[in-house]
Amino acid sequence: MSRSQEEIKESKAGLAAHIIGAIAFIALGICLLTLDATFISKLVYSFSVLVIGILFICFGAYYMIKYFFNHEFIRVSNYGFTMGVILVIIGAVFIFKANQISIFIDALVCLIGVVFGAIMLQQSFALFHIQRGSWFISLLLGIATIGCSIYLLMGNTQFFTGILVSSVYLIAVGGISLFSLLLMAIGLRDHKKDSTRNINRNMEESPLSKTKQEESIFEEEPVVEIKEESKSEPEADSDALFEE
Repeated sequence: MSRSQEEIKESKAGLAAHIIGAIAFIALGICLLTLDATFISKLVYSFSVLVIGILFICFGAYYMIKYFFNHEFIRVSNYGFTMGVILVIIGAVFIFKANQISIFIDALVCLIGVVFGAIMLQQSFALFHIQRGSWFISLLLGIATIGCSIYLLMGNTQFFTGILVSSVYLIAVGGISLFSLLLMAIGLRDHKKDSTRNINRNMEESPLSKTKQEESIFEEEPVVEIKEESKSEPEADSDALFEE
């Protein structure tokens, strides 16, 4: 199978998590700019860890259920069930240790930003593989996101104190993540169109197709035989010549 005919499979669970996380970042950034930062800070430190824990459990349950319903256990190299168990355990720890984990919520925001950047890098590699020129944009966005996230993490930035840098960072990371996802979707759509076009062209140019076309062009037309009735003339020595 040629590169143009390869199928790029998409993960629905990962796609949903990506979109939810990006929208959450944008929403938090806008709220910090428009609402009371103290109220947002209390809300985030009180409930954000619980929400993250619930999301981990939901995605873990999804992977475990999918493992059995899709019969993924027949493939030894598939670790969907193990991943689901790990996510459920992490979610449970987030819920039962919410007070202790909430102290590290700012560092967690930076780590999520690093994850978003890593996803952009992966998308750039996929776009490069299917020969889309937008791969370089995703690459630059991913590197910039990872660099900014690590910089803010090393600087112990407090994201929910109302400072402008934290709000801009949240909105920018969320927006860039959605933009990179859009580039990926457009690249996949164009890749599928090119693959379909190449398959149709190869079928038209194949020797079997040419043979069929030639047979249809040079097919012999049906021949209609017309029988001519010939009058039977009496022979010279026949007595019919002399009949009255």
